[in-house]
Amino acid sequence: MTTILDTPRRATNGRGGSLSGATGAAGSAPAPAAPNHLVRSDRTFEPAIDGLRAVATFMVLIAHLAQWTGALIDDQGRPGPFVSVMSGLLVAIPIFLIISGYLLYRPWADAALGTRKAPKVTHYYWHRVLRIFPIYWVFILTTLLIFNREQAGDFWRTVRLMTAQHVQNWADLRTDPGLTNWAQTWSLATEVHYYMALPVVAFVLHRALKSRFGAPLALVLLGGVVVADFTWLVATSPSSPLVPPSLWWLRGYLGFLAVGMALAIIAARTAATGRESALGRIVKRSPWGFWALAVVAYAFTNTDWAGSIDDIALSPWQAGIKYICHLSVAFGLAAPLVLARGSGPERLLSRRTVVWVGRVSCGIFLWHLVIMQVTVWYLMDSDWAQLGTGSFFVLLPFVTALSVLAGWLSYTLVEMPVLRRFRVKPQQSQKKQETQVHHYGVIKSAPATASVSGAATAPTGDAAETSSGTPEEGQRS
Repeated sequence: MTTILDTPRRATNGRGGSLSGATGAAGSAPAPAAPNHLVRSDRTFEPAIDGLRAVATFMVLIAHLAQWTGALIDDQGRPGPFVSVMSGLLVAIPIFLIISGYLLYRPWADAALGTRKAPKVTHYYWHRVLRIFPIYWVFILTTLLIFNREQAGDFWRTVRLMTAQHVQNWADLRTDPGLTNWAQTWSLATEVHYYMALPVVAFVLHRALKSRFGAPLALVLLGGVVVADFTWLVATSPSSPLVPPSLWWLRGYLGFLAVGMALAIIAARTAATGRESALGRIVKRSPWGFWALAVVAYAFTNTDWAGSIDDIALSPWQAGIKYICHLSVAFGLAAPLVLARGSGPERLLSRRTVVWVGRVSCGIFLWHLVIMQVTVWYLMDSDWAQLGTGSFFVLLPFVTALSVLAGWLSYTLVEMPVLRRFRVKPQQSQKKQETQVHHYGVIKSAPATASVSGAATAPTGDAAETSSGTPEEGQRS
């Protein structure tokens, strides 16, 4: 079955004009068709990834608003009326992590397979700092000085917060969402640890990809990480996973990052060789089938088989089922966007409005809890989880609009000005290459020895994470 979203789309020049068979004012010949093999540019824009980030961001917002109003869990910690459909929204975090794993590792995968130069580690770290910390510092300082001024006097606690190391200290997190303004930033702190470790991991995978076993060996190594992560999580239950370290520390999420990195290797290998992988062929044949898998897995996460939202700890069986379901949801949503270009899911999440929301999602993610707190405490004169289910529907459009506004202001006034001013610019290639066009954006063809900047992502989210700004600004996580 096909839909209108599966219909091939003409490439555009970024200004709304078609480049497919277009002629210039002087009657120039139609542009040549793009070759099957294109060398990846230093800043490739993948709008559907931003679209997926927008979806994950709204999942986080909806879950937190359902908690604040009592629709998901009441003020006594008991399940609310929406628990059977909303408790699975926590899968947004694995989605963010798969995005980060894919986007941030993809430049290294391309380099190992010979389609670009390896990113410079110093540039990579600098771009990570620029992408994450300026807006994060604005957010943390605002919440400390306005809502938690008494906490600002704790010097080492403030240092841990400002350096995104607070995930290591349980007291810093203040896990009750009714009392904290930065509860959601535990996941950002977890990703920061991944940013720090990525060059070392990329070096190991580079050696594997360059060996005679190539991509299969690298994929086996990443598969081993998933198995080890799953085994460790199950083995530590029921003492975890709803309390650190298994929920919040990096080792509790390595499997999702590894899956994102595996997608990067598969996509990079296809781009380098022009040969579709077996998984890529399956995804292309049934992209909507993978999304259907994600829907089924999401339904399972809302059942007691994956643990109730009021459970302090999960049994080994519940922890295992939840992990498999989260992995299935995140992979099922991401795979068609990466491996089935032009498919219905990829086209759906490449819609301009969805991509724009993904572009400003970092600010939405940071500020939405502050907006909820101010709304519930001061506008509604209530407290956490006491308003009732009806208030969820009343406040959802209001909180969403203010959160998007805050995200846009953060993006416009902080994120992009900092990136444009301080980011290391890509070096110019010695020889100008003819611009080729994919259906999703402009890819600059360059020789395998072309010089590129240190980080293909100038996000994160990002993800990881690159999440994108514009095609010119590069994909940002």
